[in-house]
Amino acid sequence: MQQNLGPYWAKARDHEAAGDMEAAGLVYQTIVNLDPTQAIAWVRLSDFQRRADHYRAALACAVRAASVATPNARWKSLPYVTHQLLNFDERDAIGAAIEAADWSHPDVLEQSPVLSQRLWLSDHHHLALRLIDHASARLPPSHLLSYSRANALRHVGRTHDATQEFERCLGLSPHYAFAHWSLAYHQKSTVPGSRVERIRRAQAALPQGTLEQVYLGYALFKELDDAGDIEGAWPALETAARLMRQRIDYDPAREARGVAALREIQWRFPQAAPEARNTGQIPVFIVGMPRTGTTLLDRILGNHSQVASAGELNAFSRALSWEADHFYDAPSGEQGVRAVAAANPIDVGARYLRHTTSRHNGHRWLIDKNPVNAFNLGFIARALPQAKLIWVRRNPMDTCFSNLKELFSGNAYGYSYDQAELADHYLRFKALGEYWQETLGDRLHVVDYEDLVADPTKNSEAALRFCGLEFEPDCVDITRNAAPVSTASSSQVRQPIHSRGVDAWKKYADHLEPLRQRLTQGQAQAR
Repeated sequence: MQQNLGPYWAKARDHEAAGDMEAAGLVYQTIVNLDPTQAIAWVRLSDFQRRADHYRAALACAVRAASVATPNARWKSLPYVTHQLLNFDERDAIGAAIEAADWSHPDVLEQSPVLSQRLWLSDHHHLALRLIDHASARLPPSHLLSYSRANALRHVGRTHDATQEFERCLGLSPHYAFAHWSLAYHQKSTVPGSRVERIRRAQAALPQGTLEQVYLGYALFKELDDAGDIEGAWPALETAARLMRQRIDYDPAREARGVAALREIQWRFPQAAPEARNTGQIPVFIVGMPRTGTTLLDRILGNHSQVASAGELNAFSRALSWEADHFYDAPSGEQGVRAVAAANPIDVGARYLRHTTSRHNGHRWLIDKNPVNAFNLGFIARALPQAKLIWVRRNPMDTCFSNLKELFSGNAYGYSYDQAELADHYLRFKALGEYWQETLGDRLHVVDYEDLVADPTKNSEAALRFCGLEFEPDCVDITRNAAPVSTASSSQVRQPIHSRGVDAWKKYADHLEPLRQRLTQGQAQAR
């Protein structure tokens, strides 16, 4: 059958090379009609349905790809299948597909670095470590496998082991930019500045203008900043941020139109049934701009005996996408907002609850702390009347500087690489938060980061009571929380609560003057 399909595969590739995706899609459909076990053909069909904005059909094809890959030993297709599942936040399906694979097969071993990455990206950290250890015992030393292991160790809180593994990775590949960056943001060097020269050597060895240079620039900034070399650190950050901004597609006008569309919706919110306080699933959504303390609050509340934490899920946006049959990611443009606004809230809520049931682990309360759900609060309040909504705020300059100095994965948070765009986004975000406060009333609880770190007991008690929970004093000891963390704060939140981040921007005050002025002008115009 595979030999007979050869001409079809060639024809599909020719159509794709010519840009005729409709014709290519027809050929891939013919392939799966002739042999439904062709997982890659299902992945390609999922891609085409995605481009056509048919969410349900795209998801169905991705799920079909997963359903045929493992039973039919399509091991070479696993990275593509699991990547497609990740686009739909199908985390359980990713874990199941990889766990069921033949880990001793050469194709699985060869692809173990990327497959293990898929596992820790989908929160299967311990399974990732099992696969890595299995593959490492059967393969020559690999910097890619070592890097994946270091990240998995970092996420599960094995800080020292992760540091050693990042060093091992760099020993295998001294110019591997991603390891330099990860190590810099994971743990400070024992001797401040001792890693600077090897980062500079990697910069000199790699082509200019590449993504690797972006990562090395951020690594250099962090190492110099930790060493107290402010004047050396700033040019490294500024150059890397400018290069990153050139690489990503961020449209602030589109974002502004989407926020305006949210404010034009006539919101009506059902009340939670009284029994929701005692039975069923109670989602807790913690939102705010990145790097404002959302992970810190998640770790505190997640310490409670009746609370589980799911980390940063895309499940709510995916529930909206399914019900609207439209690919929706927050923040969305005007068209996306209007498309999902028409979705049936009851169905959206039911789908979200089904999708997150396995993450409760016997607890009624479940934290979902994806920051972008700040744009979804109206939809969440409509779909999940029992949900608890918490907004975390932080000083404007600290918020913006903390975003500016963070290199986010992929194209996420595209506003964060330019001071003017960063200020404008912050002002939009702040105005949106004030709108939600007015619109949602006592459905929304606000926590200020500065208050939280100054008096963790008082402020965490207030947040827990808002959620309908009794305060447990041990919650504020976040070092007790051993749950994995996959966010940018994964290393920092293993430390006790501190206030060192308050006014951290001031040491770069001269360099951040354009940002401060833009914020000041914007706030004045908003009055």
